[in-house]
Amino acid sequence: MTKPKLREMPRPDISLTSALGLPAVYVKDARKSFGDKEVLRDVSLQIGRGEVVSLIGPSGAGKSTMLRCLALLDTFDSGELAYGNVRVCANEPGSEKTTYDKAAMRQARMRFGIVFQNYNLFPHYTVLKNVMDAPIVVQRRDPKEVEEQARTLLEQLDIADHADKVPDQLSGGQQQRVAIARALCMNPQVIFFDEATSALDPKLTQDMHRLIRRLAKDGMAVGIVTHEMGFAREVSDRIAFLFDGQIVEEGTPEEVLVHPTDERTKRFLANAED
Repeated sequence: MTKPKLREMPRPDISLTSALGLPAVYVKDARKSFGDKEVLRDVSLQIGRGEVVSLIGPSGAGKSTMLRCLALLDTFDSGELAYGNVRVCANEPGSEKTTYDKAAMRQARMRFGIVFQNYNLFPHYTVLKNVMDAPIVVQRRDPKEVEEQARTLLEQLDIADHADKVPDQLSGGQQQRVAIARALCMNPQVIFFDEATSALDPKLTQDMHRLIRRLAKDGMAVGIVTHEMGFAREVSDRIAFLFDGQIVEEGTPEEVLVHPTDERTKRFLANAED
């Protein structure tokens, strides 16, 4: 497989966020519970434009819940969430509960894309239709313009020959590239990856590394949830270690993975090496 070529990809519109000096993603003091179980506790996180941030931690630490809340598939109970200058939710003065702005949620959904671990492709749609659907339905863009962009993305991701196939006719790596093309066709400022390398062989993992770094170079903010420490170290600008619903350590890959200071981080990394 030839490596993805991204030179002609549409750039995200980051002018306003950049001019205001705002992070592409901003989370402050986020909390989330399911019944009596508190899954996220006062989590704060920022992702700047052109930055790759990986979220690591043991199973059950809250990584998936955090990603779902960032993608607006679930909601924080309290705290603040903003995408650039669009504040999605915040606590009302004197209240411990957050209030979501529906109009801001609609705006925010135009600003990010997400590549799920299981890709979430429509099984009865062709590859091309999977990529084109959201820009036409959600963004109400011209179908001819969307098709041109979709075909360009499929070409750049080396899957143009599969445009008329359905997902079941593709390998796991090919399905992942369709999911990436679908996310990029929305021209997002931010893209999230859920376990980006979980089903990939070493060659495809390196291709994914190059793809993510190129997206960041083009100004996109990238958030990754991963169990792969080697991948996180290679691809990330910063790493946040989540344990029992809290970010207990955050820094560069070397600071967190090579010279951690928190005992919980040290134990996790020792077990990850076993």
